[in-house]
Amino acid sequence: MFKINVTEQDSMFLINVGGNISKEEINEFFIEYKESIKKIKTSKYNLVVHPHEFETDEEYAMKNIFKKFMKSGFKRIYILDKIGIKENLRLSKLEKKFFYNKVRIVNSMAEIE
Repeated sequence: MFKINVTEQDSMFLINVGGNISKEEINEFFIEYKESIKKIKTSKYNLVVHPHEFETDEEYAMKNIFKKFMKSGFKRIYILDKIGIKENLRLSKLEKKFFYNKVRIVNSMAEIE
């Protein structure tokens, strides 16, 4: 399950992720995502991804999703990590360098600038 919430007051584009995510749900999410970012100026918004416990059959799904997020032009990208995403990321050295240059992993909403 993906849920998008845009808050103009905080300039925040929040995406909650959870449950068992199928390829169809990922495709449906990207349709909604593309429509949502058309309505805002992404360079003025922080993207906050809040993953809950989730599973997917798609081996590279999350990597591909984050590649699209990074290409969307958000001011900053945060992962609100309450489930240990950082320890489970499988990235090459080059991917890690690029990823951590664009994405900040935080433990609470208070850490988001």
